[in-house]
Amino acid sequence: MFDNFNGFPMFSSDDESWTEPDFLLSYLISSLVNVGGAPIGITLMVKGMIISGTLLSEREYLDTLSELMQQQVRDALALLPEEDREAAESAFDFRDLTEDFYPDDRDDDDDDSPPEPLFYLHLRNPVIVSPQPVVSFSSGIFPVMRIRLANVDGWMLGASMPEDLDDFMRGNGGNDIKH
Repeated sequence: MFDNFNGFPMFSSDDESWTEPDFLLSYLISSLVNVGGAPIGITLMVKGMIISGTLLSEREYLDTLSELMQQQVRDALALLPEEDREAAESAFDFRDLTEDFYPDDRDDDDDDSPPEPLFYLHLRNPVIVSPQPVVSFSSGIFPVMRIRLANVDGWMLGASMPEDLDDFMRGNGGNDIKH
């Protein structure tokens, strides 16, 4: 067997392989989402739940989370002086916490370097499809989700959604899932 796959280690012990994130999923996120910026629909199996949504880069996740949190602070502290509001807002700027090490000005020569290992994946507009009832976060205050890669038990490309989410959530109609 190969010692590595594009920079990702291969495991010799069955015990190790069950505790490490799926190297293929990690590679797809690194290459297509973090570097390429491609919005990819995905369905995940995580600890008995089926979660579906659109993958986004960690950088985009942290930008979105920062903007949403800072807006909440602005709204909650609207009566305070601007200097105090700005100080409170700066506490919720998470943009520098990214673990994706891909600069915006990458050269084509950088394609030869292996992707950095990832520990989390990020979803926009996540929907917990199963167990029922379906829970959608797309219209919530924070429509983004962070999931530890090592907790993903299985995955498939493409977001799964009930054909009529409203009827599905109320228990009307069948349990047909469109993928």
